[in-house]
Amino acid sequence: MNFSVILQSPEVRQVVQSDILERAFHDALYPRNLFRGEATPVPWPAGVGDSMVFSAPGLMPVDMTPLVPGTDPASMTYVMEQWTSQLQQYSGSINTHMPTSMVAIANLFLRNAHQLGLQAAQTTNRKVRDQLYGAAMSGQTVVDGAFVAPAVTVRVKHLKGLTRSRRPDLVAGSPVRFDPVTASNPLIVTLFDNAVAVSKNIIAFNPDTLGDEDGPGTVTFDAAVVNVANRAYLRSSDCTFSVMVGGGNKVDDIGTTDVPTLADIRTAVAHFWQNNVPEHPDGRFHCHVDPISQSKVYGDAEFQRLMTALPDYYVYKQFALGEMLNTVFFRNSECPGVDTVQGGPTAVWDARDPFPGEVWNNGATTGVRIHRMLFTAQGAAYEYYSDLSQLLTVAGVTGKLAEPNIVNNGIEVMSDRIQLIIRAPQNKLMDSVDTSWKFIGDWPVRTDVATGDAARYKRVLQVVHGE
Repeated sequence: MNFSVILQSPEVRQVVQSDILERAFHDALYPRNLFRGEATPVPWPAGVGDSMVFSAPGLMPVDMTPLVPGTDPASMTYVMEQWTSQLQQYSGSINTHMPTSMVAIANLFLRNAHQLGLQAAQTTNRKVRDQLYGAAMSGQTVVDGAFVAPAVTVRVKHLKGLTRSRRPDLVAGSPVRFDPVTASNPLIVTLFDNAVAVSKNIIAFNPDTLGDEDGPGTVTFDAAVVNVANRAYLRSSDCTFSVMVGGGNKVDDIGTTDVPTLADIRTAVAHFWQNNVPEHPDGRFHCHVDPISQSKVYGDAEFQRLMTALPDYYVYKQFALGEMLNTVFFRNSECPGVDTVQGGPTAVWDARDPFPGEVWNNGATTGVRIHRMLFTAQGAAYEYYSDLSQLLTVAGVTGKLAEPNIVNNGIEVMSDRIQLIIRAPQNKLMDSVDTSWKFIGDWPVRTDVATGDAARYKRVLQVVHGE
């Protein structure tokens, strides 16, 4: 029996109202949107078109050969590289039926606007996340399906980093910019073919989704390959450096015992320094870790020795890695995983969330869950945004414009440079209100192929481990 303070008699129970709705909405659990903060905001110049090309010079080669007396020094040059950014429009919308809002337990119109603002902030945050991780995983994928007969076209899990090439070493190749791969501008890759790593050239690609260069598709080689196993690894010559905990070349090599250690973090930081990558303005590199990655670090013997006799230190008291090894660690529940990537629970690519990696090893939900710690350095990504006030004319708008200012569970939600639009009712009864948000811009990750090692992207890298 359900006991309460009310007298337990049928007559009294009938005249007492129960299950009263509280006239309020409570905030949902919501993550801290930290990835967008990694992108440096830069206003998009007005009237320059919807795309821009950015250039960076390499270094001149060092020559310590003594000059022969009576001769002039030889003229020298240096290489150049370019990356691009293109304006895109992102938005979301929700409709409020005002008669329903009027009789709801609380103001449904205000709650809808609140929820829409949360969706806007989370959408832009995950876009930056996927851009950063995409650069960190560029040029690394696996074959999707085995075949024995000779073939020049191979299906791969992800195309990120395999669709464009920069070949200043070829007469007809692209000398500066990363242009689409062709027979004259091929991309050099290594394929694990017939138990042997062989070098091939990608000369064409075909994505499953038109215009997509991150998700699944096929690549075409300049020569046939034969007897390739399912999930054989494929690496481009300019793939981003990654730390695979426990060793290996793909997520299939990651097991439950392959957990991150301080040695893995040192390897990541040392690689940044070896390539002269600058720290963030705060003087440190940044590392985004999900709570699982953070908890795994605590199991490292070296980390435990480091914290011996420090039970009251903030690292243990607050369960926070904080700052060490010239890196600031941010606990970030939005790091890509089974629960934070569209299609993650089913191990199926979803174009709504273009995360170019796998969150399970072996490509199936029966495998080990994969986690990735993302390291970033200064200048890794930029947020080029358009001034939306330029869209206004003397004609005005039928409604109101604002920049959302949202607090959820005491957390101030980052919604800078996002426009909130409340359109005046347009239906015949004038009681249906549309609320939308809009952002016009792009988040390019710059390349650094003209200096250091061969990697296309050097200001981001990942440490991959199991759960």
